[in-house]
Amino acid sequence: MDQEDKILLMRGIIGLIIGSFSPFLGSFFISGIAILIGYIISVALIIVLFKPSKKWLIFGKGTLTLFVAWFLILVTVYNILV
Repeated sequence: MDQEDKILLMRGIIGLIIGSFSPFLGSFFISGIAILIGYIISVALIIVLFKPSKKWLIFGKGTLTLFVAWFLILVTVYNILV
């Protein structure tokens, strides 16, 4: 698997994990803070694990995947609970 594909997969998995516990945090604001913390964690993991040379791979690649995965799982889990 290519390095860029691994970054996409990692950010998608982080989005799924954070999205699965975000409905239990109480408010959408706190859930937003959780996803921002997840993004910061993903940036740190990408730097440590992959050591990319381009800034786009560190900060941009997979960011939309992270937020979309988080939002879809958040809405799904919330609808199941309510």
